[in-house]
Amino acid sequence: MLEIKHLRKSFSSNCVLDNISCSFSKGKIIALLGQNGSGKTTFLKCLGNIMNIDSGEIKYNASNFLFINDKPNIFGDLTIYENLRYILSIYNHKFDSGIYKKSIKDLGLNSMQSVPLKHLSAGNIQRNKILIALNTNWEYLLIDEPFSNLDKEGSIIVKDTFSSLKNEDRTILFSTHNFINVSDICDISFEIKDGKFSRHD
Repeated sequence: MLEIKHLRKSFSSNCVLDNISCSFSKGKIIALLGQNGSGKTTFLKCLGNIMNIDSGEIKYNASNFLFINDKPNIFGDLTIYENLRYILSIYNHKFDSGIYKKSIKDLGLNSMQSVPLKHLSAGNIQRNKILIALNTNWEYLLIDEPFSNLDKEGSIIVKDTFSSLKNEDRTILFSTHNFINVSDICDISFEIKDGKFSRHD
């Protein structure tokens, strides 16, 4: 279980996360809501150990996690395959050709394999973020705006992928501005407003 206790994060005098305490069990899809600048990305970066917190505690209790930003760690001159192999080497994860072939087919990226990432559309860059998640080992996925720039087909593919990962007892925590279109796959949703964290019903 992922546990957050009394998490605080400020930028100068602006308190973005104010004494947040919550916990997330495995096998859940969780949406993080809030207006622009409310602290959604900051919250995910704090959980992903990308950003230092002012105070509080974040405990994964021996579970591992993967953080994928809204601007994913990709290298524009590399192809999808080359970029994935490089990222796997950074995380010291093994490459599984079977998983790669299945995931690239399921995500509709087969015809894009030889295209440098800098030439991919914004929607296919989003699909590539999901490809990275499918080819790495984690129990908690922290992903920023995974549904932005996706067309209807892409949204359905990502929703189906998240549901399959949930069935593997993995948890996805993602931020979104378009909750109406993804509410059907979410177990829980939370909203950040004025630094506070509340359940969104």
